[in-house]
Amino acid sequence: MVTMLLDETSPHRPTAGICTDGAHSIKRGVSQYRGIDLKTGNELFNKELGNQTVNISEFLGVVAAIKYIIETGYSPKVIYTDSITAITWVNNKKTASQKRHSDLKRAEVFLKAMSSEVDTIEVRHWNTTEWGEIPADFGNK
Repeated sequence: MVTMLLDETSPHRPTAGICTDGAHSIKRGVSQYRGIDLKTGNELFNKELGNQTVNISEFLGVVAAIKYIIETGYSPKVIYTDSITAITWVNNKKTASQKRHSDLKRAEVFLKAMSSEVDTIEVRHWNTTEWGEIPADFGNK
Protein backbone atom coordinates (compact mmCIF):
# COMPACT_ATOMS: atom_id res chain seq x y z
CA MET A 1 0.00 0.00 0.00
CA VAL A 2 1.22 3.50 -0.83
CA THR A 3 1.85 5.55 2.27
CA MET A 4 -0.46 8.53 2.61
CA LEU A 5 1.21 11.15 4.70
CA LEU A 6 -0.70 14.30 5.43
CA ASP A 7 1.94 16.99 5.70
CA GLU A 8 -0.72 19.40 6.94
CA THR A 9 1.12 20.02 10.22
CA SER A 10 4.37 21.03 8.55
CA PRO A 11 4.76 24.76 7.94
CA HIS A 12 7.59 24.12 5.48
CA ARG A 13 6.71 24.01 1.80
CA PRO A 14 8.27 20.90 0.22
CA THR A 15 11.27 21.52 -2.04
CA ALA A 16 12.01 17.99 -3.29
CA GLY A 17 9.91 15.35 -5.01
CA ILE A 18 7.41 15.36 -7.83
CA CYS A 19 4.16 17.27 -7.65
CA THR A 20 1.26 16.40 -9.92
CA ASP A 21 -2.00 18.02 -10.85
CA GLY A 22 -4.91 17.27 -13.11
CA ALA A 23 -7.39 19.57 -14.78
CA HIS A 24 -10.54 19.40 -16.83
CA SER A 25 -11.75 22.15 -19.17
CA ILE A 26 -15.51 21.96 -19.75
CA LYS A 27 -15.22 24.59 -22.48
CA ARG A 28 -12.60 22.60 -24.44
CA GLY A 29 -13.78 19.14 -23.31
CA VAL A 30 -10.21 18.17 -22.44
CA SER A 31 -8.71 16.61 -19.33
CA GLN A 32 -4.98 16.62 -18.70
CA TYR A 33 -2.33 16.03 -16.07
CA ARG A 34 1.29 16.95 -15.55
CA GLY A 35 4.18 16.45 -13.16
CA ILE A 36 6.73 19.01 -12.01
CA ASP A 37 10.09 18.42 -10.30
CA LEU A 38 9.89 20.49 -7.11
CA LYS A 39 13.64 21.05 -6.97
CA THR A 40 14.12 22.37 -10.53
CA GLY A 41 10.61 23.48 -11.50
CA ASN A 42 10.98 21.48 -14.74
CA GLU A 43 7.95 19.77 -16.24
CA LEU A 44 8.63 16.02 -16.26
CA PHE A 45 5.51 14.89 -18.14
CA ASN A 46 2.26 16.27 -19.51
CA LYS A 47 -0.60 14.39 -21.14
CA GLU A 48 -4.02 15.23 -22.57
CA LEU A 49 -6.68 12.55 -22.04
CA GLY A 50 -9.68 13.69 -24.03
CA ASN A 51 -12.96 14.35 -22.26
CA GLN A 52 -12.60 12.67 -18.84
CA THR A 53 -12.95 14.04 -15.28
CA VAL A 54 -10.66 15.95 -12.94
CA ASN A 55 -10.49 12.93 -10.59
CA ILE A 56 -9.33 10.69 -13.43
CA SER A 57 -6.74 13.30 -14.42
CA GLU A 58 -5.47 13.64 -10.86
CA PHE A 59 -5.20 9.85 -10.43
CA LEU A 60 -3.44 9.27 -13.74
CA GLY A 61 -1.03 12.10 -12.89
CA VAL A 62 0.02 10.34 -9.69
CA VAL A 63 0.35 7.01 -11.53
CA ALA A 64 2.49 8.71 -14.19
CA ALA A 65 4.74 10.06 -11.41
CA ILE A 66 5.04 6.58 -9.90
CA LYS A 67 6.03 5.20 -13.32
CA TYR A 68 8.52 8.04 -13.78
CA ILE A 69 10.19 7.28 -10.44
CA ILE A 70 10.41 3.55 -11.18
CA GLU A 71 11.66 4.00 -14.76
CA THR A 72 14.25 6.72 -14.06
CA GLY A 73 15.34 6.01 -10.48
CA TYR A 74 14.20 9.51 -9.51
CA SER A 75 14.93 10.45 -5.92
CA PRO A 76 13.42 11.23 -3.50
CA LYS A 77 10.61 8.75 -4.01
CA VAL A 78 7.98 11.28 -2.95
CA ILE A 79 4.93 12.51 -4.87
CA TYR A 80 2.67 15.38 -3.85
CA THR A 81 -0.92 15.83 -4.99
CA ASP A 82 -3.73 18.03 -3.69
CA SER A 83 -6.27 15.29 -4.48
CA ILE A 84 -7.41 13.04 -1.63
CA THR A 85 -9.40 11.06 -4.22
CA ALA A 86 -6.24 10.32 -6.24
CA ILE A 87 -4.39 9.25 -3.08
CA THR A 88 -7.27 6.95 -2.12
CA TRP A 89 -7.47 5.39 -5.59
CA VAL A 90 -3.70 4.82 -5.66
CA ASN A 91 -3.79 3.26 -2.18
CA ASN A 92 -6.63 0.97 -3.30
CA LYS A 93 -4.89 0.31 -6.63
CA LYS A 94 -8.37 0.74 -8.13
CA THR A 95 -10.52 3.68 -9.09
CA ALA A 96 -14.10 4.29 -8.06
CA SER A 97 -14.87 5.92 -11.41
CA GLN A 98 -17.84 4.70 -13.40
CA LYS A 99 -16.11 5.86 -16.60
CA ARG A 100 -14.22 3.21 -18.47
CA HIS A 101 -11.10 4.55 -20.09
CA SER A 102 -8.23 2.36 -21.29
CA ASP A 103 -5.70 4.47 -19.36
CA LEU A 104 -7.60 3.78 -16.12
CA LYS A 105 -7.53 0.01 -16.63
CA ARG A 106 -3.83 0.09 -17.54
CA ALA A 107 -3.09 2.19 -14.44
CA GLU A 108 -4.91 -0.27 -12.16
CA VAL A 109 -3.09 -3.25 -13.71
CA PHE A 110 0.26 -1.43 -13.40
CA LEU A 111 -0.28 -0.56 -9.72
CA LYS A 112 -1.14 -4.17 -8.90
CA ALA A 113 1.56 -5.79 -11.05
CA MET A 114 4.30 -3.48 -9.77
CA SER A 115 3.00 -3.44 -6.20
CA SER A 116 6.33 -4.23 -4.51
CA GLU A 117 8.01 -1.24 -6.21
CA VAL A 118 4.96 1.02 -6.01
CA ASP A 119 4.78 0.49 -2.26
CA THR A 120 8.26 2.01 -1.79
CA ILE A 121 6.99 5.39 -3.05
CA GLU A 122 5.35 7.93 -0.74
CA VAL A 123 2.29 9.80 -1.97
CA ARG A 124 1.68 12.86 0.20
CA HIS A 125 -1.09 15.41 0.33
CA TRP A 126 -0.14 18.94 -0.75
CA ASN A 127 -1.34 21.43 1.86
CA THR A 128 -2.68 24.21 -0.35
CA THR A 129 -3.78 26.29 2.63
CA GLU A 130 -0.25 26.46 4.06
CA TRP A 131 1.87 26.21 0.90
CA GLY A 132 -0.25 27.83 -1.82
CA GLU A 133 -1.20 26.25 -5.13
CA ILE A 134 0.68 23.13 -6.06
CA PRO A 135 3.40 24.02 -8.62
CA ALA A 136 1.89 21.62 -11.17
CA ASP A 137 -1.41 23.58 -11.13
CA PHE A 138 -2.76 24.50 -14.55
CA GLY A 139 -4.17 27.84 -13.35
CA ASN A 140 -7.63 27.14 -14.76
CA LYS A 141 -9.56 28.16 -11.65
